[in-house]
Amino acid sequence: MKFVSRFFLKSLVASALAFGLVATAQAQYRFGGLLMDRDGMMSNDMYTLSQTGFGFGTARSMAMAGAFASLGGDIASMGINPAGLGMYRSNEVSFSPMMGFTNAQNSAENYGNNSLSRFSIANLGVVANVFEGGKGSLVSINLGIGYNRVADLNYNYGYTSQSPASSSPYRSINDAFVRQLGQGGIFPDSKGALNYDYGSSYYWGGMLAYNGWLLDVESDELGDYWTSANTLGVNAGVGHTVGVESRGYIGEYDIAMGMNIANKLYVGATIGIQSVNWERQIYYGEDYLYSSTPVYGDGTPIAEPAEWMDYNQAVKIAGAGVNFKLGLIYRPIPSLRLGAAIHTPTYYSLERSYQAYMGTNFHPDGDTTPALDDVGENSWDFCSPTRLMFGASYNIGTFAVLSVDYERDWYNGIRVKNIPSGFDISQQDYREEFKDNFKASNTLRIGAEVKPMPNFALRVGYGLNDGALRNAYSDYYNRPLTYRTACYSGGIGYSFGRTTLDLAYQHLVQSQTSYMLYYALEDSGVFDTASPYYSTEFKRNYVTLTLGYRF
Repeated sequence: MKFVSRFFLKSLVASALAFGLVATAQAQYRFGGLLMDRDGMMSNDMYTLSQTGFGFGTARSMAMAGAFASLGGDIASMGINPAGLGMYRSNEVSFSPMMGFTNAQNSAENYGNNSLSRFSIANLGVVANVFEGGKGSLVSINLGIGYNRVADLNYNYGYTSQSPASSSPYRSINDAFVRQLGQGGIFPDSKGALNYDYGSSYYWGGMLAYNGWLLDVESDELGDYWTSANTLGVNAGVGHTVGVESRGYIGEYDIAMGMNIANKLYVGATIGIQSVNWERQIYYGEDYLYSSTPVYGDGTPIAEPAEWMDYNQAVKIAGAGVNFKLGLIYRPIPSLRLGAAIHTPTYYSLERSYQAYMGTNFHPDGDTTPALDDVGENSWDFCSPTRLMFGASYNIGTFAVLSVDYERDWYNGIRVKNIPSGFDISQQDYREEFKDNFKASNTLRIGAEVKPMPNFALRVGYGLNDGALRNAYSDYYNRPLTYRTACYSGGIGYSFGRTTLDLAYQHLVQSQTSYMLYYALEDSGVFDTASPYYSTEFKRNYVTLTLGYRF
């Protein structure tokens, strides 16, 4: 099954016939790509929001690639394995500011700003030692309250490319709009007007193109049909310019408890409340490049040819989620720790809004069409994957510690719980989409800490996530999806009595699938209209400083 954004067609063949489309337009199409299907939250959006990668936390945990399922004794334990809080025998407050630097590498020539630096808070928390036992097996109880950055959704990327004049497949997004409007039965009224409330925001791109004088409706013996041939010459090459700006994060507020039982067994639990904020600005421009006089298919010159088009879209997703974490750590011998934790799915309730507008050379003075806003009731609820992690760590006296973690996340188990009224994809359709196209992912984390002096520590870490895409990467051409993330980290720490100062550097390489900007795919598997393929890879660098105080 190819990974396309629409799981079934907007209308049946009978619908197309009812509107009298020409025979070549009676084929049924699926539409998608980076620039299309922005009218709803697709499975790829849910996949992206469900990814935690290597997370963030204190500088110590980040320097060791987050390999803390069995280590404990760190405020970051609240978001990894809350049993680690049971190892505290005093109170602690900790604050971790972070600078992030993201760079994008594109397969096409760069355009605009492909780098971004942002300041944020990686971790903030306090642990209170609320109970110290006497002679019984319950040694201590600790409570923790904290904030932890879960995901960084900040990046920029942009590029330019050029497609030669071609008839199969067509190289302009306008040809995809022609197929989409025709299949949906969207035509102007008898006065030639096409109001934006005629159809859902699924059709806004084509409607904007029509109202920007890039598309026309013609008639033949079979009835009306859409065309771009009146303004876009058959001898036009197309210059593509893309710019994407993403701003956002997922942060988690944790309320946790950890217990120490006989200095052998540590158990803990966390309630996590997540905050989601994700905004994207997507710019796409086409320049129509002619090596000679623009002409129709029969060679007749076009009096007023299209010269350029600018298409702007904005998507905002915001809301909250809640999850529960349960963990334990066991020490069979003083130098060895074994840990396990389970994170329930995060139940997200999110609101989504959308805006689109377009400018063309046919608008006087370069004005654009009206900005269209989809800001009504648009609630989406879904559950992220279950996360299961195991870890083992070994102490070599007080000189060194080695920690290894394994994590498994079931992305094929993502479940959609609520869809806005009127949206034409069902919960079962989403269920099948995740089952057919995603699988469980594996994550390995390795961290080491060496103390050449009692109050000074050196740390390194490595991690690898193999992604969760079930099929060949070439099948996922609808959006750039991360299929592999590698983490390289290191840091130092120094103790000034009760005060600790830690510094960490983390380097992430995110490999993503190649994707199209737009396409119209026939049921036969042939692309009637398609952009070239593109690829974008992110390299992220984080510098985190943690100031901690125990009392």
